[in-house]
Amino acid sequence: MNILLLNGSPAIPSHTSSTLNLLAELFQDSQHKCETINLLDLNMPTNDPIYSADAMESPNKIVRDLATKVKNAEIIILGTPLYHGSYSGLLKTTLDNLDGDAFEGKKVLIVSNASGMRGSMVAAQHLVVVPRTMGGDVYNRLIGTCKADFELKNDKFQVISQEIIDRCKVIVDEIVS
Repeated sequence: MNILLLNGSPAIPSHTSSTLNLLAELFQDSQHKCETINLLDLNMPTNDPIYSADAMESPNKIVRDLATKVKNAEIIILGTPLYHGSYSGLLKTTLDNLDGDAFEGKKVLIVSNASGMRGSMVAAQHLVVVPRTMGGDVYNRLIGTCKADFELKNDKFQVISQEIIDRCKVIVDEIVS
């Protein structure tokens, strides 16, 4: 399987990135190809609605390259922190640049993080509608984390919550089987 992980967190270090890295490792352990894109690195332009039917017509190479990666992926994992009661603007801008049906026939998993235990589900609940609208089959489980699930080691966050690690393993096993 070809798995594309989109990190919508602009933070460095990032809790969201840490969870996505854990998922990528678990998928790779099952012999699946993973690519993680830190959306901050893309410098994605504001979307032009003229290209909402076909992102490949965009004059912007960044948009076309991302659209190709999304098209070639079988599974999309969207990662976001909770910002001002919703998912990140960085992720929203990226998704707005894709075709309206870019996730057609693809499994989509949502990962979110917030400072408190319950907040991460707010971002996930706001986000779940978007990939569904884009034709995606949103996985029926979400991964929500909070700062207590991590420890800072060598300037990077590491998932230390056994509950989160186990949840990630179960979800990966379910998706690949």
